[in-house]
Amino acid sequence: MAGALGAQPILQYGNVNLVGSNYDLYVVTDPGNSNPGVNGANVTWDFSSAVMVLAGTNSFVAPAGTPYAASFPASNLAAVVTHQDTTGYMYYSVSSSQLEILAEYVGTNDENVYTVPKSVLEFPFAFNDSFQDDYVDEDASNTVTRTYTGYGTVILPGGGTVADVVKTTSTSGSMAFFRSNPVAPLVSIEDDGDAVWWMPAGVGLPELAASPLHAWPNPVSDALQLRSEPGDQWSVLDVQGRALLSGRATTTLNTIDMAGLSTGHYVLRVANAAGVRAVPVIKQ
Repeated sequence: MAGALGAQPILQYGNVNLVGSNYDLYVVTDPGNSNPGVNGANVTWDFSSAVMVLAGTNSFVAPAGTPYAASFPASNLAAVVTHQDTTGYMYYSVSSSQLEILAEYVGTNDENVYTVPKSVLEFPFAFNDSFQDDYVDEDASNTVTRTYTGYGTVILPGGGTVADVVKTTSTSGSMAFFRSNPVAPLVSIEDDGDAVWWMPAGVGLPELAASPLHAWPNPVSDALQLRSEPGDQWSVLDVQGRALLSGRATTTLNTIDMAGLSTGHYVLRVANAAGVRAVPVIKQ
């Protein structure tokens, strides 16, 4: 579907600022009439009919303080990924020329370490640009070509829009959509059709019942205030994914006593019938 003519967004290294950003991860259970396969200039990708469920969270952090940082000294960006009762770690290298994945889901049964990093993006990346990605993981050597095949506007599941979106495709059959400024993931679609949406934490979507997660102050010295629904189960995890504190919300405003924890990085995880939400918390 074509839209009104607009300026071509270019993915630039100067617009990458992921540390401190938090996302809720939604898995598509029914794509509806979505049209992700369309390429070209000023495209309108309509995902409004897609049905999703909240599956986990992704918090981008500095590698220092994560449990496996020493194993990836070249990493200058990490992510804490939660899914149900599992916490895994992603390690990246971001430079003026590219964004690479060094390891995925470290600390879980799905751990995958790249002996030759996997390049996700090159900078700058403009419409119709492409690059060859030769990467090696624990299973095999791989060669794919990644191409900037489209730009335009995305209509989100349930309504709302995101403008200046960039679409990339791989010769493996996968697709990815990125916000362009700041550069950030929006939706990734694997070659088997599995799709994951990255929604800024707390924004939510109209058809989903999970309420936004609010916790303050952050950094915290002793008492962390959590606004949630009565009955929500909360836990404070260390960087190794171990629950150090846990409880159940009894009111809409709850106090979590963190005075006894050491200074450092933690993850506050809240679960209810709608899914799981998490945010990184710094104890000072």
